[in-house]
Amino acid sequence: MKKENLGRRDFLKKTTAAAFAFTIVPRHVLGGQGYTAPSNQLTKGIIGVGGMGRGHFDYEGTRLLAVCDVDKNHLDQAIALAGGKVSGYRDFRELIARPEIDVVHIATPPHWHGIMSKMAAEAGKDIWCEKPMTRTIGEGMKVVEAVQKTGRMFRLNTWFRFKDQFYGLGTTVKPLKKLVDSGVLGWPLKVTVSGITGYDWKFYWSGLHNLKPEPVPSELDYDFWLGPAPYKPYNVERVHSKFRGYWDYDGGGLGDMGQHYL
Repeated sequence: MKKENLGRRDFLKKTTAAAFAFTIVPRHVLGGQGYTAPSNQLTKGIIGVGGMGRGHFDYEGTRLLAVCDVDKNHLDQAIALAGGKVSGYRDFRELIARPEIDVVHIATPPHWHGIMSKMAAEAGKDIWCEKPMTRTIGEGMKVVEAVQKTGRMFRLNTWFRFKDQFYGLGTTVKPLKKLVDSGVLGWPLKVTVSGITGYDWKFYWSGLHNLKPEPVPSELDYDFWLGPAPYKPYNVERVHSKFRGYWDYDGGGLGDMGQHYL
């Protein structure tokens, strides 16, 4: 596929201007002119494979076809992890354009979630998105609108709520929810989250001020990593696992692990 020569800001202008059910259905079940699925497996592509995205590789009943990352090192490692049997892309638009992909998994930093989810829905894909859904309420509303308009399925990966116990706390969730739903405790309730054992490090402030500009590593497409975020000179303390401490990209510990509990 010929890659469109489109600058980051031009791309953002176009996508932003253009730009919930919890079951994912294979494309061949929903139908589609001239489309025949090779099997009953869901086919998927994953965007963002430097961290959480690698946890999306092996789901029962799915077949991974493609991975995407703006960091070539992450991309090469992910392809190797998949046994070299998947396609690799630096530009997520190329992955979304694959007609044989049923589901797009989004595991990028949150400042990209809204645009990618909206574009995936408009391309006819179902979506499995890491939390948080988006950085802002407005972005989230755009995603909901796109999903409802296109009839696609959206799953937010707040997986703690589907477990019998919260990680690290030993707290049994389902009986507590049943108690709250019964109304015995009254309404409204005040919920205080005082700590998350085992994940404390995610709540420490990692954002640093006055970071000095550093050379961008050759393997990283930093312009594409920034995407819709305001431009800031590259510094290793701003990207990859360090991004959570910056409002431009995420919402800190509360927007990350905190939402599981709240």
